[in-house]
Amino acid sequence: MDVHQLRVFCSVYRNRSFSKASRELFLSQPTISDHIKTLEEALGSRLFDRLGRSIAPTKESLMLYPRAIEIIEKLDTITSDIKLVRAEPSGELLVGASSLPGSLLIPRAAASFKLLYPAVSFRLVARDSGAITNMVMDHELPVGIVGAIMERPAMERRALEFSCLTDDDLILVCADRMRHAEKGTISLGDLPGLPFVARHDGSGTKKTVEEYFTNKGVPADRLNVVASFSSADSMAEAIRSGLGAGVLPRLYAAREIETGSLREIKMAGLKMRQNFYIVTHRKRTISGVLRLFLDHLKTVASGLKDACLKK
Repeated sequence: MDVHQLRVFCSVYRNRSFSKASRELFLSQPTISDHIKTLEEALGSRLFDRLGRSIAPTKESLMLYPRAIEIIEKLDTITSDIKLVRAEPSGELLVGASSLPGSLLIPRAAASFKLLYPAVSFRLVARDSGAITNMVMDHELPVGIVGAIMERPAMERRALEFSCLTDDDLILVCADRMRHAEKGTISLGDLPGLPFVARHDGSGTKKTVEEYFTNKGVPADRLNVVASFSSADSMAEAIRSGLGAGVLPRLYAAREIETGSLREIKMAGLKMRQNFYIVTHRKRTISGVLRLFLDHLKTVASGLKDACLKK
């Protein structure tokens, strides 16, 4: 077998389709089929069951995929690390991120990183924290930026590594025209009477907020949730429109508060914080260029946090 066959196999495995792999790799479908057939012959095992117009990975395929990814990434790392020595970082960086890092931190970091290294490009996958963690666990992403350490089986938890990227205040906000904005401050006992806009399950912010309120004696089922959303952007738009109040990271809401489209409601005696993490799989090799970007991302996150604190 050779590494090109492994790249073809990984594309077919991810896409669950010979035709989609053909389009992704810019190869003809017969060529894709030939590579898979040659790999199957070399291994002495069938890798995909052909089910009419669809395919399904065999147990041998499930075993091969993470190992093939590891081999490909180690080879790619050799190339990227040599380019780093020559001060010529290049290639596409694949990063997964939840709402706040995906809409604020990574775009800003990518823009400034691109100025330093013009030959680098980015592909961002935006999902909630739970989905991004799953994709890292399943080797679909080399790295993810998430808003919480999500609950997982012990074996999977040991396979993942979480390192803190930054932290941020979580604040309660509402539309400026809502009557609650006039009060400026509410107590913990006022929360159940507040129309509340929340995130869907899988959100790191939702997990942090619910755990915090529960520890303070206000479990999630006591909140008057009028709507929940899969993204922070749609949630923020609902809050701006007056649907209800909601909790957002300060970095995310800072510009809205500054322009007056959102108003912060102080919670007497309460202070919530959320950590954001870089999650990787312990068996995957992180390329030199990606490590360089993650260091840059930490610098950008620290700068944004400092700027927000000074306002």
